[in-house]
Amino acid sequence: MRKRMMAVVAVAALTAGAAASTAPIASAAATGSAPTAAAQASHHGSSVNRNVKRLPAALLAADVRYSPGCSGTTLPIDCTISEPVVTQRETPYTFSFLPGDHVTVTAGGCVQTGGRGLTWKRYVDPASDGDLYHGLITIPGATGDLQRLVDVVGRPYVVGGRGGSLKLGYEDDGYSDNGYTAHDNGTGNQCLNSVNAFVHIVVS
Repeated sequence: MRKRMMAVVAVAALTAGAAASTAPIASAAATGSAPTAAAQASHHGSSVNRNVKRLPAALLAADVRYSPGCSGTTLPIDCTISEPVVTQRETPYTFSFLPGDHVTVTAGGCVQTGGRGLTWKRYVDPASDGDLYHGLITIPGATGDLQRLVDVVGRPYVVGGRGGSLKLGYEDDGYSDNGYTAHDNGTGNQCLNSVNAFVHIVVS
């Protein structure tokens, strides 16, 4: 009789242990499925039609700094901004980015920085003693705020967050004599046979 009771107790203990050991597995499986569902919901919620015009129609005729490709409505959108503003620290542009956009940027050319002698400088990677005269860019949700173009060009970016409108800027300690007139070969001939500054953006 005593042996029989001990056998019953042992079976009960084994059954309880098996139930306890399977509970964490079931809980982990349930927990593991939740992030997947959340990720799927997030993915579906972020689906947007990105084949849309990135420039307001009212500004297209007046703003000649944009190439025709900037007004495209089908990806990829190929946009060139010629002679970006260099007479102030930052300038907002009406070209917009949407979440999920894949963006690459190239840029080049030269800028008149004012002063005496040969004063033109490269827009992206200027040769200068004062660490000035760099072109700057902000792609909301992708780059830093007014990041130097030299650190952005040629690198792929994916726009996150809510996206937003393009900003371009310029580094200088005085802006009143900057521009694109009276072309010369530049400091140290860095702008020999160069063109005026430009920024080329491809969105896919």
